[in-house]
Amino acid sequence: MRLGYISLKCFEIALLCGSVFLVSNGAFAEVDQPSEHVYLQDLPVVLSASRLLQPLSEAPNAMTVIDSQMIKASGFRRIADLFRLVPGMYVGYAGANTPFVSLNGVSDQYSRRMQVLIDGRSVYLPPFGGVDWQGLPLLIEDIERIEVVRGPAAASHGTNSFYGVINIITRDAASVKAKSVSVSKGEMGVTDVSAHLGMAGEAFDYRLSFGHLADGGDNPQVLNDSSSRRVFDLRTNYRPDSENSVELQLGLNDGVFGQGTAGRDKDPFRDVQTQNDFQQLSWVHVWGDGGESRLTYYRIARDYTDPHKCIDYATCGNPTPLTYTKDEARSQRQELEIQNTTQLDANNRAVWGGGTRSDYMNQPLLFVTPITLRQARVFAHDEWRVTKSALVNIGAMYENDGAGHKNTSPRISINYHLDPQQTLRASISSASRNPVMVEMFMKTNNGGYWNLGNTPPVQDIKPEKILAREIGYIGQFGSVSVDGRLYYDKVRDIILVDYLADLSQMANSFKNMSEATSKGLDISVNYRWKDGGATVNYSRQQTSCSFSAYPTQYFNPATIPGSAPPVTIGQTYQTEYLNICAESVPSNSGSLLLIQQLSESMQFSIGYYLRSKVRVSDVSPSLPPESQMHRVDMRIASAFGPKNKLGGGEIALVLQNAFQDNYTGYGNLQQTVNLLFKRRAYITATIYF
Repeated sequence: MRLGYISLKCFEIALLCGSVFLVSNGAFAEVDQPSEHVYLQDLPVVLSASRLLQPLSEAPNAMTVIDSQMIKASGFRRIADLFRLVPGMYVGYAGANTPFVSLNGVSDQYSRRMQVLIDGRSVYLPPFGGVDWQGLPLLIEDIERIEVVRGPAAASHGTNSFYGVINIITRDAASVKAKSVSVSKGEMGVTDVSAHLGMAGEAFDYRLSFGHLADGGDNPQVLNDSSSRRVFDLRTNYRPDSENSVELQLGLNDGVFGQGTAGRDKDPFRDVQTQNDFQQLSWVHVWGDGGESRLTYYRIARDYTDPHKCIDYATCGNPTPLTYTKDEARSQRQELEIQNTTQLDANNRAVWGGGTRSDYMNQPLLFVTPITLRQARVFAHDEWRVTKSALVNIGAMYENDGAGHKNTSPRISINYHLDPQQTLRASISSASRNPVMVEMFMKTNNGGYWNLGNTPPVQDIKPEKILAREIGYIGQFGSVSVDGRLYYDKVRDIILVDYLADLSQMANSFKNMSEATSKGLDISVNYRWKDGGATVNYSRQQTSCSFSAYPTQYFNPATIPGSAPPVTIGQTYQTEYLNICAESVPSNSGSLLLIQQLSESMQFSIGYYLRSKVRVSDVSPSLPPESQMHRVDMRIASAFGPKNKLGGGEIALVLQNAFQDNYTGYGNLQQTVNLLFKRRAYITATIYF
């Protein structure tokens, strides 16, 4: 890996030398600001890659934008499903109420290697580091757009922005100009009701949404994966004068979710309760020279209660009530951040700032005592227009995670406009993923919580590191746009379960044990015509893994207790960690979303979703991988009355998996590996009043 970091330095030097060459060819002779027509092409303007508003052709990373029209046309009820529209992104379900999402790397149920933001607020929570997608205090109708950074962005968004960043941007407080009510009803027990209110004033705006969403799950005979949740979301904006604005956001998701697998006494059918809430306050000041300062504070919290958790696998299912107990967990994050944007001169602007964060976790069945980690970071990013054709983005973030890990994450890119409609991009970046609380501090007894106990690592585990290199192309040809990239990622110090690290206690642990190489091609094509449009995405990717440090018991000749035929611990490591690595990402995946306006009041859309076989990394090699998917969804909608005004509305019919493609989903148990996603339909009616 040392060679990889030497390569990073060499590539940085090459990029800088290229910049100097471009400068020598007329940069200082052409200091005037380039015209919007030349460089702000008919492409989305994005914020998430560098924290600066930029046209997509000038961002330092490849990005995908999912706008509100695409969200509506997709017909998806669940936010996680929207990421099927992103090239290279995997969407899985450990039951209908437990979705997970990952991008371009080794997938697992907790998706610890991707940052997820809502209006800039991180929803990546301890102790496992994943995202509670069903518990987000957010209705899908309130999403204005989603920006997905396809590649490491720790220079802008910090640790865990490892494979990429999802930034969900909600509708502005002034965007709701009429009250509305929506009702959805359909197969699989779908019953949704939501309402949206809003007002835009001279100095004060507000948007208020609330809803009740419920369904009976996908396979209720095998999995208790039903859900019922109440969602509340408020966003307000107050402008005391032309230079200042204050924004307040509040949200709550109160849910009851089914858990349990048929035939498993260790996992009986039961209902768990979750409550997710947040508060966010932002102040923005615009300076006289056009610069901007933003101060943001937010708090997010999650409460989780499982009333019937198995804590002794040897006796669960017996009449003795002591084998089950209540599993209660509370996590909380508070963060304060300041960000400043400055126009340094006509061809140079920068964003810089810093923040502090506190993470708290209390779950007695996993941790001996409550845990609090206090983190701090500083960041800076500079966008320099070297010539009219060349733009350099360079930035970095320094972080201290409060657990002894200090990381610096740099990124540099050059975007070169071949002409006003075509751009080449070359970038290189490094990012870190700090260990999550479970990996550092978890302690359970043998047979408690999971089949084998977990103990804290014998030696401190290090952050995972990624070195990412990317070449991209963006082209605009009239009504057609093309966005593609080739990438090569090298990951080291991957943290894995150190299987039976303590034989005396039959307990697992965690350890930096492997490294992985991922490479691939992403491409997106958008075509727009007068009455519709189409978006096509395709990804081809490949991953390989090797051990960088041997597991503790790798050379132990002992066999796994109960294994038949006998299997040594070393053989288990080889098959469960290395042999299946290549299967942990789908080699081919893609999507097509076509939208056509049939008449002034009627719209039709169809989505096609492709994914080759894939095995999530926590699925045993003794079980089959997820089968290939060829799924087709359809939506037809008819509007009536004035558009988005009093007396207007819409009725829409959605048919998912229209041709009953018999593809299987995530399954880490014998009972769940062959479950199919069944065809289902539901109808939605919306009226404005």
